[in-house]
Amino acid sequence: MLFAPTKTRVPFFRAGLIERVELEMRLDAALMLKRLVLLVAPAGFGKTAALSRQLTCLPSSCAWGWVTADEQDDLPRLLSCLMDALEAHDPPWRVAPQSLVEQVSAQGGFAAVVAELSNALGAMPFDHGVIVFDDLHAVSDPRIFEFLRVLLEKAPANWTFVIASRTLPQLPLVRLRARRELAEFGQADLSFTVPETQRLSRAAGQDDSRAAVQRLFRRTNGWPAGLSLVLDAAGRSVAPAAEQRLSQRHLFDYLASEVFGNMSEPLQVFLTRCSVLAELSAARCAKVSGYAGAADMLEEIERRGLFVSVLDSDELTLRLHDLFRDFLEHRLRGERPHEIPRLLRLAAEDEPDPVRKLDFLLRAGAWREAEEMLVDIAPSMLAEGAGTKLTSLMKQFPADAQATSARLIYTRGLIALAEISPQVTALMHEAAQAFEAEGDLRLAHRALAHEAYGGALQRFQDRAAEIFAALGDAPPDLETDLAREASRYWGAIINGPPEAAEHHLRRLVELLEDSGSPALWFRFFPWTEMTYVTPAFPALVKRVVAGALAAAGDGCFPLQLNARGAEAAIWLWEGRVAESHALTLQLLADEDWAGRPRACRFSSWALSIAQAVMRDDPDAFRTAFRDRGFFEQMPRLELSIRGMVGSVMNDWAAVRTAVERLAAEDMRGSFWEPFPRLLAGRLALHEGRTEEGLRLLRQCVETSRSIDRFGLDAMARTSLATAEMGVGNPDSAWAAIEPLVSWIRHSGFMAGVLMCGHEVLGKLAALPWGSEVPEEARSEMQRWAALARQSQPTARQEVAAGAVADATALLSAREREVLALIAEGESNKLIARALDLSPHTVKRHVARILERLDLSSRGQAAAWFRDAAAR
Repeated sequence: MLFAPTKTRVPFFRAGLIERVELEMRLDAALMLKRLVLLVAPAGFGKTAALSRQLTCLPSSCAWGWVTADEQDDLPRLLSCLMDALEAHDPPWRVAPQSLVEQVSAQGGFAAVVAELSNALGAMPFDHGVIVFDDLHAVSDPRIFEFLRVLLEKAPANWTFVIASRTLPQLPLVRLRARRELAEFGQADLSFTVPETQRLSRAAGQDDSRAAVQRLFRRTNGWPAGLSLVLDAAGRSVAPAAEQRLSQRHLFDYLASEVFGNMSEPLQVFLTRCSVLAELSAARCAKVSGYAGAADMLEEIERRGLFVSVLDSDELTLRLHDLFRDFLEHRLRGERPHEIPRLLRLAAEDEPDPVRKLDFLLRAGAWREAEEMLVDIAPSMLAEGAGTKLTSLMKQFPADAQATSARLIYTRGLIALAEISPQVTALMHEAAQAFEAEGDLRLAHRALAHEAYGGALQRFQDRAAEIFAALGDAPPDLETDLAREASRYWGAIINGPPEAAEHHLRRLVELLEDSGSPALWFRFFPWTEMTYVTPAFPALVKRVVAGALAAAGDGCFPLQLNARGAEAAIWLWEGRVAESHALTLQLLADEDWAGRPRACRFSSWALSIAQAVMRDDPDAFRTAFRDRGFFEQMPRLELSIRGMVGSVMNDWAAVRTAVERLAAEDMRGSFWEPFPRLLAGRLALHEGRTEEGLRLLRQCVETSRSIDRFGLDAMARTSLATAEMGVGNPDSAWAAIEPLVSWIRHSGFMAGVLMCGHEVLGKLAALPWGSEVPEEARSEMQRWAALARQSQPTARQEVAAGAVADATALLSAREREVLALIAEGESNKLIARALDLSPHTVKRHVARILERLDLSSRGQAAAWFRDAAAR
């Protein structure tokens, strides 16, 4: 969680509240009838108390959520809090809430996030809903108000939004007033009336005579904070202050003389030191104050009613009222300024909220500690798909620190690596130089290793080799070793030999297994989808899948996606096309749930294209090709794939365009370097330029086995064998196809040959092979053609299958279990407990159930299940 859970807990007040019938009636009506309710008044006017009390009076058919804003909140953080505040009501999310948090900062993300949030709110089984944003004056991110403006327009009509603030929010209030959708409660509405002042005085056991109440009211003008202070002082027999009118201007003096001055010195010191904390709990207060009896102190503070609210937590946790905190911080700065940096560092040590933790360290001037904290949490945040939040944390540092700090530059490099950005090499090189200037050679070497790894991914193999050669005598470091093996694996995949790729993949898997770190598994996950190069690869990739899933557990969803993609690739290489296709469809659905993280999409994208070719499904190919993200940086990729697929699906115009445009591209160091010759050869054969086609394909097969990627060898050999037979060269045809037959029988790898297409494989099997070709070889080619035919789903088969399928067959066994518990009225939390799952996993199952059954709410899912059971 990227924020303190107390931000979404409703504060409550155990004593000192009285009924305020008129205010409560007006507020209740507003919460149930208006679109927006504003409580705008200075500090101390009881905005929080009024709202927290009123929420408890809402009918059971009403849902509500509470968010306390603070100065660290930007839009993604506030949205995270909102998602958590709604969690108790089990919204039927169609995508992961965390993915919405990431998406909201992307271009065009506002509309999609508001649409998803609105759909979830509308599908919740409540007559009415209320969402409260308390202390919204604290935020400074203007995007928050733009988001709220759009949400107010788009959210379902049965939801009311409440804002408590010291200042008017930047929202279209005039329009809402004109529509009579706005209820406003200002200073006059929140002030106590004379009768309320009398009841409050009576409840406090003080003089409630008319004269005394009139004096009290004149002095405070009904200001709730002032009333509370005066009555507290009177209850402790403190000599009354001068009869000047009490206002916020006099508050600090009043607190100093009549509240703080009458405390014991230990309690004064305790409160002053603990004022740096956002919330007060015994353990954290003991650490910051140095006072072992912190729990007793908190009990006394609560008994005294010292401007605190109590938060719903496993242990007593108090939140200081802003007025009281401001006063205490003023005392701290005046009396103990030398202690502030130490107190802030102590507060940071146990702070679970990374945003607050970073704020503590920056306010303490602990720049190095803040930078180290960011480097420490960056890998885990990236593995969880929280790169946007990490970027926003970096922006809290001064601009010059962002530009020159080795650790911050290194963190930017990690973000670039996770986003597959070409900037990674420059950033890591700059970070390495900065670390070296600081004398931190361990991190300098690690940054250089990441520069090399990023370079290897971008085909700068020579530079990567130079870096690792220079690091030869560096002390052992796990991340450096991982980057080295990942780079060498990638280099061997591109340039060969196959045995080197196997060796480096094995070593990489061993290092990752030893680490057990989901963050490292995510960062160095080996891409294997279309690059099986030795018979040992399936076993190695299965180790990759098992190790990654074990490291991820029920979390680190991006890593789970990568592992499932590798698993689908295993099945594809084994020739289990239908099973691989089903798993890929599931993977695509999971990616949609996760917000389609860029670092995870390449697997499903490559698999979708390969399966579209094998299944002869041009519509699926066009759908996969709509994802333009990978082509922006790799134009050769688009041309090569279009040409390859076009040659299989008889789109020769696409092949011609690819051949012409690839001629102008520098293909060196690319997976696709051999493909222009293959495509040119196949195009020449199609256009009747037989001799040219044969010459080009003969050149291809000279090296295609040793550099086989993406079915290159199979496509070249099947094309050449068919062409040689066509010109009356059966011996040359057999010489062309024999290595492929032997390789597939030895390795069992079917993906490459199946990507040649059922038409080509059918022709190949039907060729008049003579008796000199062994029977087992002819049988093998016939097996290829049969498998290719089986991979072609006809429209008739699909319609028939859909007509007889039981709807529950759309769901997995686990999803059916979840659906049964939903029908029993169980919450996500209870379902997670019953099935030993994480709540995140349950949410994903619920989303799948709704999607597959074409339903919009948990209630509809429960009704569907009961109807199905009755049938």
